Amino acid sequence: MKVLMATDGSKHAARALTTACRILSPQDREIDLLCAAPAVGAKEHAHRAKLCRRATRILDAARAALAADGVSAKPVVQIGSPARVLVAASLNYDVTVVGAQSHKNGSSAGLGPVASRLAEHSNATVLIGRGLRSDTGVKILAPVDGSEGSLRALDKLAALVDLSTADVTLVHVIETPWLHAGEDQEWIGYEEEKEEEIDPQAQFEREFEREGDEILENARARLPVRTTVTTLIYRGIPSEEILGEAETGDYDLVVMGASGVVDLKHQMLGSVSSKVAWNAPCSVLLVRATD
Repeated sequence: MKVLMATDGSKHAARALTTACRILSPQDREIDLLCAAPAVGAKEHAHRAKLCRRATRILDAARAALAADGVSAKPVVQIGSPARVLVAASLNYDVTVVGAQSHKNGSSAGLGPVASRLAEHSNATVLIGRGLRSDTGVKILAPVDGSEGSLRALDKLAALVDLSTADVTLVHVIETPWLHAGEDQEWIGYEEEKEEEIDPQAQFEREFEREGDEILENARARLPVRTTVTTLIYRGIPSEEILGEAETGDYDLVVMGASGVVDLKHQMLGSVSSKVAWNAPCSVLLVRATD
């Protein structure tokens, strides 16, 4: 497993590195530790050298912290915008780790500019690292909707994490229909029948539940046999239900399939994966559909 870990010397980056080392399987793991030094003019040799020395000091401190936990990493210094450097470099790794925030951000909520750019533009798997929440083991929340993207995310999870020591919760959200057949709703052209003979809402609910059970069963079969798995079905708005479960369940990681769609709808409203990445109280693994 090839892992790229980014650091800017901030506490957010340090926390992400610690979290990633605990979550990602140590077997056959090769880690490159990257710090991007800002680009300067071609004639500013002294300033460029100073920035590179600072990047080297940041890497030395991060490597020392990892070494204290028995983790080795190869230092890499690159010149350029951190976001652009990471987006380009991420294609060469199985997973790229970045802190949710940077040294410029005082708040721990949301995503910083580098993490948000990487999550939005990278076509590779990205782990947005936040602090661990459980004391023992790793608790993982994996939303599934029956799409190939969500199933591929489970495959990637199994490749990156030793699931024999983890607790995995598979959750399927039955999206709340835009239109409900309420008792006080008047329908044009609707012929009255006895309530016990026809109840469209109940029929929809039963069908959605059967579909949800099948989706969860297929998802469970995708995971290694020894994995401890719990399944949940919720009704509502997917992003809100996922975030609610992530908050109350004290999970360490949420695994999301990310389609990478950038159409007008997703630009205006934001996809489920982007909303979870921005607002989750824990780390988020984003697996691209093309990865």
